[in-house]
Amino acid sequence: MTDRDDERELAEAVAALQAAEERVAEALRGYLSRDPVTGRPPHGRIGRAARLTGWGEQRVKETVTPALAERRRAKRKATGS
Repeated sequence: MTDRDDERELAEAVAALQAAEERVAEALRGYLSRDPVTGRPPHGRIGRAARLTGWGEQRVKETVTPALAERRRAKRKATGS
């Protein structure tokens, strides 16, 4: 295989991975959405979602709530960490 073939294969794999991650994120948003009747958050599901995806609770929370990720990034940037 040439370098170009390797690079093309890698680019295709990355694109497939990104598409799969977006499908997982969309499924997480549905799984962790608030109860439509009561408006309550899905207690206990974040840990289960983290175990199912292998992403960790913080990544799951930030995937479902992008504003949370932005707040955390801003806080890290402000503290210089």
